[in-house]
Amino acid sequence: MYYLSNMSRKEIIGITILILVFVIGALATSRFESVIESRLDFGWWGMLVYVLVTLLATIVAPLSTVPLIPLVTAIWGPFITSILNVFSWGVGSVIAFIIARRFGRPIIGRFIDVNTLSKYEKALGEDYLFWNVLILRALVPVDILSYAIGIFTNMKLGHYVFATFIGIIPFAFILPYALEAPFYFQLLVFLLVLLALYIGYRKISSVK
Repeated sequence: MYYLSNMSRKEIIGITILILVFVIGALATSRFESVIESRLDFGWWGMLVYVLVTLLATIVAPLSTVPLIPLVTAIWGPFITSILNVFSWGVGSVIAFIIARRFGRPIIGRFIDVNTLSKYEKALGEDYLFWNVLILRALVPVDILSYAIGIFTNMKLGHYVFATFIGIIPFAFILPYALEAPFYFQLLVFLLVLLALYIGYRKISSVK
């Protein structure tokens, strides 16, 4: 309860909506998978559009294309979806980092709440920065993190790229493959995702 009281109403509502839309999308695509696959498979053009939309959503934090994963998985399968996720989330995060490092707090603060950025700054800390970035990247699917790292740390771009891509791989692969797994496995993955979100946001919201 202490943790929930430290989360803003906007954060709770945002996470709840994201989860609900993802679940509804998973149920809908499971029922109409054959229709979706036959009518919405636009080949490379469709993949390009998905990558561009996901890139944009990653850069314009805190938007997310996670609810599109069930649809994309139904069209191209879990492996291609996972690869597209890794590429678009990773590249988008790197672009956000570079924007933050180049323009700094005065510009980023115009479209991201300064108090939220400060929470991420404290959660990153000064010790074990690489591991903190990797862990937070794996637990928190919101790219405000990229802006905070670019603004508040001296982390080198190469280290950031490596930590980011390693950190996003679990979510990028687990979600698409879980959609094609038995129900009980999907339930287990769903609970693990909720636990990861809880741990990640608790780490951020509990800092003083």
